[in-house]
Amino acid sequence: MCDIGTDHGYLPCYLVSNGKCDSALACDIGEKPLSQAREHIKAQGLEDRIKTVLSDGLDSVELEGVTDIVLAGMGGELIADILSRCERIKDGSVNIIMQPMTKSEFLRQWLYDNGFAVTDEQACISGRFAYSVMSGRFNRKPEYVCDEDHLHFGLVSDKTAEGREYILRRCESLERAAKGMTGSQDKKASGERLLEIVYNKRKEVGENGKGQ
Repeated sequence: MCDIGTDHGYLPCYLVSNGKCDSALACDIGEKPLSQAREHIKAQGLEDRIKTVLSDGLDSVELEGVTDIVLAGMGGELIADILSRCERIKDGSVNIIMQPMTKSEFLRQWLYDNGFAVTDEQACISGRFAYSVMSGRFNRKPEYVCDEDHLHFGLVSDKTAEGREYILRRCESLERAAKGMTGSQDKKASGERLLEIVYNKRKEVGENGKGQ
């Protein structure tokens, strides 16, 4: 696997040491975090299985043998930018795992518009934060409609506790934004439409978040 923006290299070390993958690339744009990653990799005794790469996104990464790319802990716009600059992933052979901290709607729309399909999406809850983790590939026909519901909630299912929590927290955030928009004459219609989306989603999962 190839971890972009690896920081301390925790993810590659975990995956390799637990037998999730045979080898890994720990990549970062900064020399300082990459140095920290090297120290952690050495401490784990994994120097022969994890290679560090100084790279702006995927620009300087050799992808031969890479089956999975992880882009986590960054904004959705940055993830889209990194993918847009890498023509080598467009053979559809690489699985791309994305965890946008912000702008998930932007990323979902960008993926749909640029030949990528999200094949799976799950929610992750960390304290007061709720995130979506997406898995996707290039040159796959999406098995979903990229409508407003998909942009805001993706393929996250309400059948799991994490999924329900993600959806309900998204509803709360969207509702706050919508109420702010309805106070503006220019954005009133958009705000009302967003409130309608939130109402329908809450009805779909049930008021208590346990589904209907």
